[in-house]
Amino acid sequence: MATINISPAVLAAKIMAAPHAPSRVAAEPAQPQPLGCATGDPAKGSDAALPDSFETEAAMVQEDRLRARQARRVMNHPGPTNWVNLNDRLWLAKQQSQGVLATELNGGAIEALITKLEAGVETGQPALTLASALRMRTIRMALGRAKLDAFAEYHDNDLRTVTVIYSGWAYTPATLDGVTASQIKAQFIQHLNRAGVTKMPGPLFAMLHGEFEASSGVFQLHFHIITTKSKAAALLRLPKFVKGYTKTATGACPVRRSPVRNRIRQFTYLAKAFWPGKPVVLIDGVPKRVHGYRRIPEPFGTQVLLWLDRQQLADLIVMNGCWSPRKGGTPAMRRLYLLAQGGG
Repeated sequence: MATINISPAVLAAKIMAAPHAPSRVAAEPAQPQPLGCATGDPAKGSDAALPDSFETEAAMVQEDRLRARQARRVMNHPGPTNWVNLNDRLWLAKQQSQGVLATELNGGAIEALITKLEAGVETGQPALTLASALRMRTIRMALGRAKLDAFAEYHDNDLRTVTVIYSGWAYTPATLDGVTASQIKAQFIQHLNRAGVTKMPGPLFAMLHGEFEASSGVFQLHFHIITTKSKAAALLRLPKFVKGYTKTATGACPVRRSPVRNRIRQFTYLAKAFWPGKPVVLIDGVPKRVHGYRRIPEPFGTQVLLWLDRQQLADLIVMNGCWSPRKGGTPAMRRLYLLAQGGG
């Protein structure tokens, strides 16, 4: 499999300089905005390949600084509680949900991650880790432009975005560290093969994402997908061929399709800078998922960062029918493929 070794900032700059495909349909209702986003980012100028709500570089620097600071508080000082670590331990105790047990985190790994994040903040160069919000901003910009170019030949009516949730990708704090993104990716490809999705013509681009439900203490991983209308319809066969594609506790469908009405916003939505906390509450005895973005409480937020720090971008992405060294494809699809393989 071909890979490239190039600075993420250089790669993003080259891709962002390429021509882009305009959106053909009026904007849809706004998606939930990520942490630290702002409208009219002067850093991107008049670039129409980014939505107005796209996060600013300054906001992501502040986010990385906060991630490092909170990770240090999670690590605090070992041994009996004393005046040195008391405040951190009280803060941490208030974060945790009742009945949700945290797993012991590797202090050395936390320290190494803090060092990466703080170095990126000091130098302005994104730390080479998927746990960095600044790094993910660079990746999101590059992937967003590359996807616009790669799918430019398809009309909005011929495309769909899809969210796929599999019950087997629900992990507790005790089990999350026992799985890798590459294992989940391989499993998803098997599922696509069983349902006959991979045999159908047309491109499919999917990216792994996750969120945390604090009251149950579950990390629910899932894929966000952009593909053709026909391939999206084929994804509806997943529950028939694979056990575990069932409605969630709040009644969400395991395979949810949406029309493409604003490709700039929807394409950048596929890759996110962070995992959110999405609590579930009981309303009249019925579990309801709270909408909007919230920080994952600690120490679970730091656990997610440590998990992301161990992954590679290529292991979060599934591509089928786009471009391959054997079958080839369009130059724009090739650029998207190379970015996905070498940008993480």
